[in-house]
Amino acid sequence: MSGNIPGGRIEAALQLSGGAQNRAVLESWQRCEQRFGLAHDTLRRPEVMPESQTRQLRDRNGRLYHHAHDLVRTLYRKIDASGYAVFLTDNSGVILDSVAAHSLLPSFRTNGLLPGAVWSEEREGTNGIGTCIVEGRPITIHKDEHFLAQHSVLTCTAAPVFDPDGKVCSVLDVSAVREDIKRPDCLRVRGMVADYADALERILFFDERVGDVIVHLHPDARHVGSTRDAMISIASDGTISGATSTARRILAACDNSADIADMFEMDVDNLIAKLASPDGQGPSATPLNIAGGGVLFGSVTIPQRMRRRYVGRSTPVARKAPSLPSQPARRTTDIPDKDAALRRIFEIGTRLHARDINVLMSGETGSGKEYLARHIHDATLGKAKAFVAINCAALPEGLIENELFGHAGGAFTGAARDGFGGRIREANGGTLFLDEIGDMPLAAQGRLLRVLESRTVEPLGSTKSVPVDFRLICASNVDLNAAVAEGKFREDLLYRIKGARLAVPPLRERSDLADLIKRLLAALSDEYVACSDDVLALLTAHRWPGNVRELINVLQYAAVFAEDGVIEPHHLPDDFHATQDIAPPSPGQTIARAEADALRQVLDDQQWHISNTAKALGIGRNTLYRRMARLGINRR
Repeated sequence: MSGNIPGGRIEAALQLSGGAQNRAVLESWQRCEQRFGLAHDTLRRPEVMPESQTRQLRDRNGRLYHHAHDLVRTLYRKIDASGYAVFLTDNSGVILDSVAAHSLLPSFRTNGLLPGAVWSEEREGTNGIGTCIVEGRPITIHKDEHFLAQHSVLTCTAAPVFDPDGKVCSVLDVSAVREDIKRPDCLRVRGMVADYADALERILFFDERVGDVIVHLHPDARHVGSTRDAMISIASDGTISGATSTARRILAACDNSADIADMFEMDVDNLIAKLASPDGQGPSATPLNIAGGGVLFGSVTIPQRMRRRYVGRSTPVARKAPSLPSQPARRTTDIPDKDAALRRIFEIGTRLHARDINVLMSGETGSGKEYLARHIHDATLGKAKAFVAINCAALPEGLIENELFGHAGGAFTGAARDGFGGRIREANGGTLFLDEIGDMPLAAQGRLLRVLESRTVEPLGSTKSVPVDFRLICASNVDLNAAVAEGKFREDLLYRIKGARLAVPPLRERSDLADLIKRLLAALSDEYVACSDDVLALLTAHRWPGNVRELINVLQYAAVFAEDGVIEPHHLPDDFHATQDIAPPSPGQTIARAEADALRQVLDDQQWHISNTAKALGIGRNTLYRRMARLGINRR
């Protein structure tokens, strides 16, 4: 490095980070000095475009600015440490949008972090935004790693957003002006910024390639069609027209070929026909051989204007024949479980679902709410109809609206006509199951309420409503009434989804545990495995805080070591023994459990309305509360 950099300064900065970070910072500093002619002690005012020019720049980046607006604000709410701000830039490092605490705005503005400011490497030296554009990957520039000394008060973590051609079109940046931030503090922030950058990339990809066929790929069939899959777009001439970041890594392994035949060893028509479902959405994952070896699972989204070519009579290749009208899909009419409470829930849920009455299930995590919902769907509509399950707590807040309602262009200049359908439209004609609905953001709750009232869905970025017909089952492991009181859940949505509320019992309250264990062992192992009487006593006495999921884990572990086909106590996991109370229930405990079951039944009948329940029992509200507390019954 040149002599205009004090000895040891760059070495000290580089010691703060790992190998890849060292290389990125070193090469950036070399560019700053040798290519841009910058000096570390240069004092300069930030270059900020006039407001009119910034507006013009936003207009030229209309799709980006439109889709990122809410996402930027969601990310800001997720950055829980004080002193952070979130910035969105274009592909040259000009800040288009920002969110920060009002009290911190002067500090950020003093340091040049405001809309219209130019944060390219050439202008501001090594920095989160400019260096991220050059590197094309998430990066943190921490304090003295900035080339210009005047920026050493900043800590900047940025992630690139790529367009379908693989070029950086934007940067999401989280910056802070704080002395107490250490480099390890940035790891969590970097992961969040990268996740939201990926989410924005997917939204832009759907928008810009909405007229093309989109192939979804993932090594795990369960993630095909989710926010984790890779997406490749295919133009009308059969060539690859775009790819997400994950998909480009797949293409690189296939020598970056733009020919579908080179990648999948079949032509475009055969590939799409193999992946397409009767409705053209391809929700089911199909295994595909990749050139050079390996298997990926895939599905396809076909634009409306192209579906006639690939779906139905005009499908260009032979496809598996559908069931004849005289051979309707076999419907499940029962569940294998023998517990009376569970069977009652199934029977009531089936009758309600058949009459299109919304069902709300409550119960602890892992108690089998999705299992029951799927069996209710199968019994009512049959397995041939779509069953779309979404865990509202598993999706980032900025993604859930796009995942549910889809995305469309047409609401701004240059937008495409069509759009991504969304999971609600996938459930058309079938069942939509929303798990952990209590974690759905309020904005999405409002949109869902409109869908339920109008039976139409309006994709993001569009004013065009699409009719939908689906049946709804929701589930929650939190008290939605309490969530309403705390302002976290809409009261009008609660009344809409709670056509009937069914309380799924936890595993410890089920009467068919021994039979369930037998059925699970038969499903988990190809060979005969059974529990000894001692193990069965241990499993029956366990409290199962993780419910059926915990039971499955314990049985999977024990079955591996039961070489003679019989699980003994020493085959069980160590942590199971650590929490196990092997004492059998006392008569008093048995009576208390029966009393609790009876009280829960009355509460269920009164829909957990405390005043009505107390009146039905002929006792006062305070007495009811004390009885619930004594029996360990929590308000729902």
